[in-house]
Amino acid sequence: MATQADNSNKDVVYDRSLGEMVRDATQAFIPLQNHYTPEDIKSVDYERDLADPGCYPFTRGIYPRMYRDRLWIKSFIVSYSTLEETNEAFKEYLANGQTGLRLLCDLPIQTGIDPDHPASWNSMLCGGVSSYALETYEKMLDGLPLENVDYELAHMGMSSFLCFYSYLVAMMEKRGLDISSLRGAAINDPFRSKIVYGCPDFPTEIDRRINLDLIEFSVRNTPKWKAYAPNGVDPQQSGMTAIQETAHVLGVATAVYTDMINDRKISLDEVGPTVFSMDAESDFFETICMFRAARRMWAKIAKEKLGATTARAQSLRIGIRTSGLSLQTQKPLNNAARVTLQILSCVLGGVNSLDASSIDEAIGLPSKEARLFNLDTQHIITHEANVPLVADPLGGSYYVEWLTNKIEEGANEILQTIEEKGGMWACLESGFLRQQIDSSRMRVQAEINEGKRLIVGVNAFQGEEGPINKEIENCAYRVPSKQLRLRTIAALKKLKATRDKEKVNATITELYNATREGRNVVRASIEASKAGVTVGETVGVIRMAYGYGYDPLSQIEAPAFITNLLGGN
Repeated sequence: MATQADNSNKDVVYDRSLGEMVRDATQAFIPLQNHYTPEDIKSVDYERDLADPGCYPFTRGIYPRMYRDRLWIKSFIVSYSTLEETNEAFKEYLANGQTGLRLLCDLPIQTGIDPDHPASWNSMLCGGVSSYALETYEKMLDGLPLENVDYELAHMGMSSFLCFYSYLVAMMEKRGLDISSLRGAAINDPFRSKIVYGCPDFPTEIDRRINLDLIEFSVRNTPKWKAYAPNGVDPQQSGMTAIQETAHVLGVATAVYTDMINDRKISLDEVGPTVFSMDAESDFFETICMFRAARRMWAKIAKEKLGATTARAQSLRIGIRTSGLSLQTQKPLNNAARVTLQILSCVLGGVNSLDASSIDEAIGLPSKEARLFNLDTQHIITHEANVPLVADPLGGSYYVEWLTNKIEEGANEILQTIEEKGGMWACLESGFLRQQIDSSRMRVQAEINEGKRLIVGVNAFQGEEGPINKEIENCAYRVPSKQLRLRTIAALKKLKATRDKEKVNATITELYNATREGRNVVRASIEASKAGVTVGETVGVIRMAYGYGYDPLSQIEAPAFITNLLGGN
């Protein structure tokens, strides 16, 4: 009897220890106490550091009533292999509650080359449609409104942001619409373009120029469009911690807006609210506090460093992409829990737009059902759980306020180091920013390997996969067919053969001259798109105007008609 009792007790102890905690720090390596008290936040002054929602420094949100007046924009990237599939998906998701459309294209176009480039074949139609010219956008967005819908451009390189913004404006002008009603945002981040993707379309000097041209044109002509949204999503997905991401987006925004103020004489008050594109990782409280810290820090920078005088210009809108990096191929049903918690952290953190990853995204292109699950999860959080009824519901928590302060403190230390090393542009060129990513990524991987960071289904609680998991796995990505690729190249050749050559020549010449003469190139790009000039041609002409080779990959020469046209310039 005694022996049986002893064994039973041992079993109980074992069961309670099976899932014990292995960490005492956040995902970003912030050491944590067992609990927090008023003593830990005694330096916090409510009016100075928190204030009511809608009041400087906007820690608790940028609107007084927050979600009671306006819910966050619900968006996600929809870009399938064909224009027709993508158009159909846009219409269906809008009918199911999506309020923002994120546009993406395939990898060759994001690199700045056309489908007929020799390097395009293997990755053509992978990751999105081949939107090489205005006519592709017209087909993709056929029957969709260009007004009262938020569009977002989420591409790699500056050439994509220039061309696709030009397409949207050109489409509105062709439809006789007022371009000032265009709504949305573009990541348009030259730092992310280089440190994450190493995008070859333009060197950094051209990236900086295009970035400012887009901001300037948008402020003057499409004020509801945010032409620049510093991006922390991809740097964090590549390895940055929440603290590093916060410092990164703040540093990038400060550097670009300093150039804007000095070079283009545009004030931050003219720009209005700034948009940051940030990541929502799996560490629930750290994610919430990152958003709160970023709003507070930006308000101070906008006011004290960049001279913003209005509440609008001092406020920060945060657009979120939940973590694709956190999603796993093992037991993919678990991704539903990850995505749900990440969405909830975004709502509790007061974000303004939300692009949730899909539970099957680690395996292939998200399925229709996974997309609708994303939307329905947000509807449930809103209308059943009633989470958005109160602004900043976790505000005042000893832990939340301490962690918000800790993230701000850590981000300021990184920004100080960057300043000592010559600033953001110097740190981009020296490789310091990339080193931040690599060092954190290796540290995280070491913790996973050592069992100090548990990933359910991967290095812990692996279990067996049942029929639902196996069904999710069936959506594995299918490479676009040879027929689809040949059809894309044929359509491009047809465009080039049938377009008005005089208009093409005139608009290419103007784009070249505007680039060389230092004029804003956006209007020239818009007119070139109307004439049927392609992405690859636009990139090549701008590169030639700077004295670089036509092809970003140095594999082809400029088309003969462009060489003949610009050879004497």
